[in-house]
Amino acid sequence: MYQLIIVEDEKAIAQGIANSNPWHEWGFEVAGVCYNGEEAVEFIKEHPVDLVLSDIRMPKMDGVALMQHLNRYHPEIKIIILSGYNDFEYLQTAIRSGVTEYLLKPTDVDEFAELFQKVKQALDQRDQEREMKEKAEFTRRCNSLLRGYGYDEEAEEQEFYQAQADLIGVMVINLSGEDIREKKKYHKGQMAALEELNRLKGEEAIFGQFILNYEEKITGILRIDEDCGEDSIRDFARRLADKVQDSTGFELNCGISSFYPDFRMLPQCYEQAKCSAYQRIFLEEKQRVIFYRQIQESEFDYYQFAFDEEKILKYILNQERGNLALEIQNTFSYFRNHMVENYDYINQMSLEILFYVSRKLLKYNVRAEKLMKEHGCTYTDVFEREKLEEKEAFLLFVFDMFMEECQAQYSSSTKTRDLAESIRGIVDREYMVNGISLDYVAEKVRKSTAYISKIFKNEFECNFSTYITEKRLNHSLELLQDPSRKVYEISQDIGWADVSNYIKVFKKKYGVSPDEYRRLLPNRQV
Repeated sequence: MYQLIIVEDEKAIAQGIANSNPWHEWGFEVAGVCYNGEEAVEFIKEHPVDLVLSDIRMPKMDGVALMQHLNRYHPEIKIIILSGYNDFEYLQTAIRSGVTEYLLKPTDVDEFAELFQKVKQALDQRDQEREMKEKAEFTRRCNSLLRGYGYDEEAEEQEFYQAQADLIGVMVINLSGEDIREKKKYHKGQMAALEELNRLKGEEAIFGQFILNYEEKITGILRIDEDCGEDSIRDFARRLADKVQDSTGFELNCGISSFYPDFRMLPQCYEQAKCSAYQRIFLEEKQRVIFYRQIQESEFDYYQFAFDEEKILKYILNQERGNLALEIQNTFSYFRNHMVENYDYINQMSLEILFYVSRKLLKYNVRAEKLMKEHGCTYTDVFEREKLEEKEAFLLFVFDMFMEECQAQYSSSTKTRDLAESIRGIVDREYMVNGISLDYVAEKVRKSTAYISKIFKNEFECNFSTYITEKRLNHSLELLQDPSRKVYEISQDIGWADVSNYIKVFKKKYGVSPDEYRRLLPNRQV
């Protein structure tokens, strides 16, 4: 029901309008009755409404002023003006102010019914357009996350990875049935299944959002509690499949990824789920729910041959391309000139090493999905390489770009570290200069004060000013050993022109003044 308020200064007329019309039949509910524009403004602050039916002549704030206020602060609210035949000038102003509709007094039920039916259609269209826009934006954001670049590294506030659950993963759903080869019917089935899936989401400890993604696959971003076992997830998926089949006639099979605490693993989760859903065609026994773990744990004899993940990661990080190429070549050589019943295992093995390396490289600020997108490739491109040599070349191509990015990240961090050491060197040499400051050092290294302050703190876990203070205080402890030195002389020698400031900082640090400290020294001269 759309929420309506009636604004009319004559109480009898206002109550008559509110109580004598079949509002529910027309799709409206009277949320309140106000007797002037000011009351309406206050009411709307506490009660959101969709429509205002207002008289035009009222005390305190008339209908035109109310309309102008609503157009400015609540443009989403539609307005119907009640006016008399003598209100022509007011009515002209109302029309210029963007009034939705108007009724001339006196009016009857038929006129009301016709007008409110028209307004309801406009409100329905507004809501439909708003819902479509929100769905499109939500789908766009989900697709961005699945591709690896839809998050804000500073804010990280998207609802997909808020602490509503501990772990996050992906489900990919394929449809099967008699109409699967007819594109229009298949798409219609997908949309019906998608609607049903989102209606059923949120069961037990499993939360999900399902979309038709950028590859036109039904995809769910799932969030589960840490203690949610695989059996619970499988039962959840089977119930979804049963209910969707009952409502659409299509059978579902689901591929489910591993689950991780890091939302940045969503691209890998998607590839895992997609691979799992695809596995159904290789299985003699019909399975509706397949976990990526099952692919990893299959027990064929040739599963003993796999990439040495730690070695490959080490070679990438150490820029050992020759050893990397040899390791990949040797692993693939086990499969050459052999009959492999499940040839797709090689694809899964290749994907697994890509997933493993990309996950580990997050620690070194290397974003695998971003790099691959820039080079026009994705994880599953390895499927398209039919020959072992082509798969080998693809892996080397991807790992080469990883190595290049690792080197770039290392060079960047080395330069930053060198600059931080240079800044610290200046401070170590010149901390006793009274004029030393961020501006002073920034001019020497030709960087901004904000930048050098940031990298100094990042590298040494200490503020620039704190570091200078510590250096000066430590030096003053040595100078205080000489009883012939005056405190004000020591203050000047270590860079504090204001001796009172030196004494204050010293006492805050050590709990005593410089003179008191000196008296506490062993073997002091009297």
